[in-house]
Amino acid sequence: MKNTSIILLAIISLVVGNLFATFVDVIVKLLAADVSIYQYIFLRQLAVFLILFPFWVRLDKSARHPINVKVHCARAVLTNIGGPAAVMAILYLPLATANVIFYSAPLITVLMAKLFFQEVITRQRLIVTLLGFTGVVVAFRPEFIDLAGLLALVTAFAVAGYNISVKWLPSSHPANTLFWSNLFTLPLTGLIAAFYWQPITPDLIILALGACVCLIVYQASCVYAFQKADAGAISVAEYSGLIFAAILGWVIFEESLDLWTISGITLIVLPILWQSWHERPGKFESNLAN
Repeated sequence: MKNTSIILLAIISLVVGNLFATFVDVIVKLLAADVSIYQYIFLRQLAVFLILFPFWVRLDKSARHPINVKVHCARAVLTNIGGPAAVMAILYLPLATANVIFYSAPLITVLMAKLFFQEVITRQRLIVTLLGFTGVVVAFRPEFIDLAGLLALVTAFAVAGYNISVKWLPSSHPANTLFWSNLFTLPLTGLIAAFYWQPITPDLIILALGACVCLIVYQASCVYAFQKADAGAISVAEYSGLIFAAILGWVIFEESLDLWTISGITLIVLPILWQSWHERPGKFESNLAN
């Protein structure tokens, strides 16, 4: 019962996190076309750092240690790679299409979990993950296989690496994990941003602060989820972000939802619903009784 409840809470956490991650994409598509990308990334991460600092400093002294510095450095590098790549992909691809490629990250996450942590990939998890990935392939179309599509794929690998890397970190307060990962991001991002610095505009401030708040919610959700449950059990919930991207792209940017996109989303949604039903507490208790 306890393990099942944890898995369900982790799935809900990822769904909420991916809704806020989609809000980041929307803000970027609306405001990032005329800004320096690394300047935006730097200001965003700086805002995240400043918001997290009051929460971090209130932690017990023993809970504020970075512990595995190498992992935090690796997560910072992944942010510096995946962040700019995601911005370029979002600007030059329809929102739903960019997210179709982004959400190959859960499959990559499951494979990384198997490779690095020997997590068990059960038949159920394998079916759910493969169905979700099939939905990604169906929704993706050949006309989008270009540089922007390649950058979206780079983002997917960066996101998968970022998420699975928390397995190398001891279980700690999410504020501590996020604080150090964001702090280590600032030097490299700031150095690159300095070469492309432009006057700060209201759009840039709104972009950086809005993305910052949504990013904190997304990162905290991922830290909680992947520390509490096996990646193979919950990664499929990340596909929910594709649904949010399709809806918001249609509503805000008037992007069309054709048959291929709808079919792909259907293949992605159904496994999520099936897994949630299969692992619901009542069913688990019934299995124990039998």
